[in-house]
Formats: sequence, structure tokens, C-alpha cells
Amino acid sequence: MADLNETDLLNKLKDCEDAFVDRKTAADSKDWLKTVVAFANSTPIGYPAVLFIGVKNDGTIESGPTNLDSLQKSFNKKLEHAYPPIGFLAKLLSDGDRQCIAIVVPGSANRPHFAGPSYVRIGSETRVASESLFAQLVAERQSKAYEILRWKGKQITVDYMNPERAVTMLGPVRSTDVLTVIDCNSFYVTFQKTTSQQVCVSLNRVGISFDTEKNRLKLEVSPV
Repeated sequence: MADLNETDLLNKLKDCEDAFVDRKTAADSKDWLKTVVAFANSTPIGYPAVLFIGVKNDGTIESGPTNLDSLQKSFNKKLEHAYPPIGFLAKLLSDGDRQCIAIVVPGSANRPHFAGPSYVRIGSETRVASESLFAQLVAERQSKAYEILRWKGKQITVDYMNPERAVTMLGPVRSTDVLTVIDCNSFYVTFQKTTSQQVCVSLNRVGISFDTEKNRLKLEVSPV
């Protein structure tokens, strides 16, 4: 996880707010979760953004007694609602005789994140989407993955633009083959060739077409 030392954090505390720095008072807890979700979704992946808790808008730490341990526990409780979970690092920061909490949030490679779970229907029940189901929901927003997933569990035509290369991956194949779509995400599609053999192909190598003769999807798999 991206890290910042105490000097870095103090400089950010006293500098102007920007896309990577926000300040909230200890009482302003309603926006903690939204701010962290926004950081995780918008900050360049791995780059640290910081939410200061117990700090005024001008960068000064609040005076008076503040139970920072209780504040940290309240923050952790709110972050449990983030979905998928967001990685962060909480640090105690001192400026003179005053203290606050600095929440370091790197841009997330698992974005998008939401301020609450995603729900799906499984049979007659409404459940929180598992990570794999959530990834599939995201993939469905991409046109190529969405179209392939419409044929999940069905046979499609696969046209190998380089049959010689396909042989090394799948064993004996024709230049055009019939496979069953098992699954698809943002990166690759999984096929069933036989009852005992599954193979994956990068979506970067897959073009979408249609087999009008068989009235089914056709994928054109190009060489690596």
C-alpha cells in the first residue's frame, strides 16, 4: 500500500484541499465513507490520498478532548459498508499538543467501489453479490463481455484465425469449431471443449461476429 511519512502528512494537513486531500471534523462523520469511496475510485492506482479526521477546513486540528481510539472504531465501522472492501491505513498525527487521525487511501485497482453492497437475486432470495458475481456485473457493462455472457451455457461457433496456434492450446481443432461458453469477465472468456477440458482465451484476441447459418454467436479468435 502507498505510504506517507509524518512530514508528508503534516504538509498535506496545512496545504490547500485538492483532489487528494480532504478534512473532516470529528462530528462530521456522515461524509467519511463517501470521501474514502471517492478517493479509491478517482485517485491514480497506488497513489495516496488522505482524509484527515478531527481537523477543521483551515487545516488546524480541533482543540479539546477527543477520544481518537473511539473515533478510529467509528470510522472502521463505517468503512465496513464499502463494497468491494477498500484498503486504507490509519495513522495518528500530532501537531504540537493536538492530535488527529490521517486515513491514507491509495487509488484502488479493484474499483469501482460503492458506499454499500451490491445485491442480486439467487432463486427466491435477495443476497449480497459475491466478489465473482460483482465482477461479472461490472463485466456486463462492457459490450464484448456482455454479448458473450448472453450465450453462457450455450454452444457458439469459434473461428480460429490461426488454426496452427489453436492446436497448441486446444488440441486438434478445425479452423472453425463449436464450443460452449462457460464464463466471461473483463479479461478472458472460458470455453468448454469436452466434458473434461476447459480453455481460456484473452478478450484482446476475440472479435464478435454471428454465425447466420447456425443462428448463434461466432467469435473470431486472432493469433497472439
